[in-house]
Amino acid sequence: MLKMLKAVVNVAPRGVYVCGNTTSATGLTVTLSKESGTGDYTLEAGALVLADQGCCCIDEFDKMSSQHQALLGAMEQQSISLAKAGIVCNLPARAAILAAANPVGGHYNKAKIVSENLKMGSALLSRFDLVFILVDKPDEQMDSMLSEHVMAMHAGRKRQRSLLL
Repeated sequence: MLKMLKAVVNVAPRGVYVCGNTTSATGLTVTLSKESGTGDYTLEAGALVLADQGCCCIDEFDKMSSQHQALLGAMEQQSISLAKAGIVCNLPARAAILAAANPVGGHYNKAKIVSENLKMGSALLSRFDLVFILVDKPDEQMDSMLSEHVMAMHAGRKRQRSLLL
């Protein structure tokens, strides 16, 4: 999924990639900071503001449960509102959001609904237009063939490079 998200960022007119386990709510929205020398306030745009009229790709979406509320507000309003230190502003955040998440415990439980498998509130899940569930069915023979193919591809590339040098 990481490669797919990064590929979308590269082709989107305004693409921003963030990883859910390393970003904060302000990293998604906006940060107000005070300059140490002058005492002036500055706004630092987060991923959703930077991706305005583009695409914000979020990997490890399941690892960012505390940021879901900020994301839900931005998805509903298509903007980020800030009212701090006498500064009131409304920044556009009209971005398409493409997110990838892993199920709770690493395995999708078909007996549970999607929001339970992803530890995501139904309100946030409903803001996504499309939801695709990719289930990896364990198959020892197929997994072995796939890993052999990947290893052969990488070994072949290394041999070709060494022949060229």
